[in-house]
Amino acid sequence: MTRLETFADAAFAFSTALLAISIDEVPANYEELIVALQGAPAFAASMLIILFFWHGHQRWSDRYGLEDSPSVYLTFGLIMMVMIYVYPLKILMESGFGFLTGGWLPSGFEFETYRQFRVLVSLYGAGFMLLCLIMAGLYWHAWRLRNALNMGEEEAFDTRSEALRWGFPVLFSGLIVGLMWVLPDSQVSAVPFLFLLMALFAPVNDWIAQRAARRRFGEPE
Repeated sequence: MTRLETFADAAFAFSTALLAISIDEVPANYEELIVALQGAPAFAASMLIILFFWHGHQRWSDRYGLEDSPSVYLTFGLIMMVMIYVYPLKILMESGFGFLTGGWLPSGFEFETYRQFRVLVSLYGAGFMLLCLIMAGLYWHAWRLRNALNMGEEEAFDTRSEALRWGFPVLFSGLIVGLMWVLPDSQVSAVPFLFLLMALFAPVNDWIAQRAARRRFGEPE
């Protein structure tokens, strides 16, 4: 492990601690315990998003082990954005589960206007886009150093493909944010659930990348 990877792991761990179900105080009675546990679904969903970016950085670090200045700055940017992203992430997840359950899963954040809701979703979408862009930048930087890293043609192709894969969610997130501002108030409540379609990007991107690799290099032996 590099020092950069160790620092990133610690920072991601701290970010997940900020998502804790009850970080400020231990429940003092049964009712408070139930309320705290009702936050578990939003906590788990938020953790999955943080895990998504942590795993992405871990894979990048394991493959290339870079600790030069661009890698350090990009990783610091990733960590900074994750820590800023934690609160919009947690609030949006709690609001989403509260909406789906008719308020049974509570949300401690209240919206007074639809504009405030649009701003929150836009902050979430912008944070997601920036995190994906930074991950794309890390892979693009590794591709630029392909000769210094002694990459073969297939590995260089895969590195560039990985950078492009991280770019697809950026476009989709931008579309969702745009919809939040053009649709009427009666329809915006359901728009954030379009982010769930992000789960389809990984298998679709893998399929596209595999087809492109077979077209260029032939079937694997």
